[in-house]
Amino acid sequence: MVKQGRFAKSSKLRQIKQIRHHMHHQAGRIISPDQFEEFVLVRYGLTLKKKYHGIAKETMQRFLMEVIHTAGPTINPWPLTTIITETFKNIGVRVPYQFYRVVFENWAPFEQFLKREIPAVPLKARLFLTATVSKEQLSQIIGRQLAANTLMTTGNRQIIEQVKPEQLDSLVAQFMIEGVINWQRVAQIFAPIPFDTSTAPDETTKQWLEQLKEWQ
Repeated sequence: MVKQGRFAKSSKLRQIKQIRHHMHHQAGRIISPDQFEEFVLVRYGLTLKKKYHGIAKETMQRFLMEVIHTAGPTINPWPLTTIITETFKNIGVRVPYQFYRVVFENWAPFEQFLKREIPAVPLKARLFLTATVSKEQLSQIIGRQLAANTLMTTGNRQIIEQVKPEQLDSLVAQFMIEGVINWQRVAQIFAPIPFDTSTAPDETTKQWLEQLKEWQ
């Protein structure tokens, strides 16, 4: 069973009603770096979250939190390709493969949100983003992470360190058809590897992960 690990607790999913009043009084003011995550999550709740449906709402919010934890307000500029790659590495096998599919299928509006909102955060030193991530690039990034995840499920991280690039490329190829992820193949490869939600940090996170496991 793949151990879920310590993914973001549901308590960290800030409720818009609880903090909107506070942020309203911050309007027009410079915010401190420690308010960065809260500010971006409020903007997500007021804009992009309304456009998502079903499991995508919470999944993309949790992914946004992981992106923020990877980059934060101190890295400037944000090299988006590198940040997204590192974010997936940090997430690894803490989620079922369906998480990656949800992100993949909801990527375009999410990237537009980052490009629009991150530079607009009223920090003293405004952030800006470099590069974009196309669907083709995202396929390769996710494909390599899924390949790494199949190795991590063995429980021996030394195996990954010993795998040569061409060997990993061979694993990635199993997930791809003409450079695009084939999710039917991904499902078949991960089918023998049940995902364990028992180590979820709270009941809300566990329920979300259970829903992800069943998502088609």
